[in-house]
Amino acid sequence: MRSQILFHPQLRSLFPRGVRRDLNSRLFARLKTTQTPFRLSKNETPSLKPKENNVTAQRSSTQSTTAHAKEAIRRGPPERILIYHGGTGKVVFLGTLRITTMFLFGVSVMVVAPAFASDEFPWYLAPAVALAGAIPMLFVAYTSAPFVNFVHLALPMAARRSNDQITQYAKNLPPTATLYINTMKFTTIPRQTEVRLGDLVPDKTILRPVSFRNKNPAPLPWWAGKTLRQFYTEKKSQRGRQSTKFYPELWEHVYKQIQNTYPPKK
Repeated sequence: MRSQILFHPQLRSLFPRGVRRDLNSRLFARLKTTQTPFRLSKNETPSLKPKENNVTAQRSSTQSTTAHAKEAIRRGPPERILIYHGGTGKVVFLGTLRITTMFLFGVSVMVVAPAFASDEFPWYLAPAVALAGAIPMLFVAYTSAPFVNFVHLALPMAARRSNDQITQYAKNLPPTATLYINTMKFTTIPRQTEVRLGDLVPDKTILRPVSFRNKNPAPLPWWAGKTLRQFYTEKKSQRGRQSTKFYPELWEHVYKQIQNTYPPKK
């Protein structure tokens, strides 16, 4: 309050010139140095703020372009398409049947056979029980091995542009076209076999259902087992879940092309 009274112009006029000079040189000069810095109003913006806005705008634009590129890649044509579905019910039934026969074999070997391994029964009865428990498992594993769960077709770059080009390519496949045939192993684990269309020829057997076989199977290491050569599929694919990568209507053309390679052996 005292400083405000001294600043009053009427009061300063009463002082002599010497006192007024001292006040101007000492007090008012000190007050000027201790004044608060200049603040911008709410409507004004600093000169550096537009630069920050430009940086954030550039970052947002780059992020949007990368996101758009990722979406374009995801929405682009697939490298493989599903052309055959064996049927969910059949796949589940065969898997359950295999597991059941394996469980039956385990019970016969670990529970039933040891019960007959005594002096009260003949010596050959226990091995016969174990062998009888293994027969259903081996029979189901052998007869159901050629059953095909899925078949995928690899598409070249020229056939990935539209659905019409995919259809035209699948209706007249070259011999070098690649198919990925999905079957089931002995332990119900999925197994994928890569084959060429030109290597598939029609085939039939008496012991198990077979539609075609691979005449040039790829060699496998000794620990991986034998390469599956015979496959069984129906003429038409089952209708599964709708998807942009599922073309069940194309399997009929591929199946006819395989069967027309040359007549099966007698």
